[in-house]
Amino acid sequence: MERALSTRIISNGMKQQENPATRIFVGEDRKRSRDALHRVLEAVKAKDPNALVSRFDDVSFDPVFLREALFNQSIFGGENIVVIDGILDHEGGEEFYLTEGNFTDIPNLLFICETAPKKEIRALFKKIGSIEEFPLLKTEERRNDFAVADAVAMRDRRSAWVELCKLKRSGAAMEEVHGMIFWAVKTLYMCATQKREEVMKTGMKEYTYRTYQPRTKKFLVSELEEKLAALKTMYHRAHHGDQDLGLCLEKFLLKL
Repeated sequence: MERALSTRIISNGMKQQENPATRIFVGEDRKRSRDALHRVLEAVKAKDPNALVSRFDDVSFDPVFLREALFNQSIFGGENIVVIDGILDHEGGEEFYLTEGNFTDIPNLLFICETAPKKEIRALFKKIGSIEEFPLLKTEERRNDFAVADAVAMRDRRSAWVELCKLKRSGAAMEEVHGMIFWAVKTLYMCATQKREEVMKTGMKEYTYRTYQPRTKKFLVSELEEKLAALKTMYHRAHHGDQDLGLCLEKFLLKL
């Protein structure tokens, strides 16, 4: 019933009006879309040094905190800026987008970055803000970004570290690399602790399950729990400026 109510936002034609303060960056080329988001965000911060930025991705996503960030107004006089980056990679991300009221009359600046939103979410994006598209260019050779994730799943320290170095040299954002490594460990944990039917209900692809499930034997469940906790901790510390995320990932992989 709750799901049916949440999807009314689409069937009722959505009452939201486009907000010029909402910018949306969509496309398979994550580097270009994130670069564009970063430029816009830095321009706003340059004009308003007191601006408060709240970031949410598939790791830090919390529907309650995100809704509060969208509607809270600053008591210090600066802009409130909310950045949503890839929450569709979280199992609750799609439902949050499609829940009626979450994006109605937002008083704050909102920047959204997603890779491949489905039709209903694209329809929402068109209603609430301006969209910039970043498809992969046909002339580009698409690198195997998930080679580092595969090496993590194989518990191959050397290969994982080598792939991380390649990604660094290519200019990949460390937040994105962290997301791939976190995804690999989370996938291993799900395959190790849940039955196939339960895992499939989360949206995991059959190929992913067949590839990762046999590799769970290389880890204890307690080890996977510790690694997930370590990845979450390093991410938050890096975003607070206490650690360098790239260096933390190197140390993490070398202790794999």
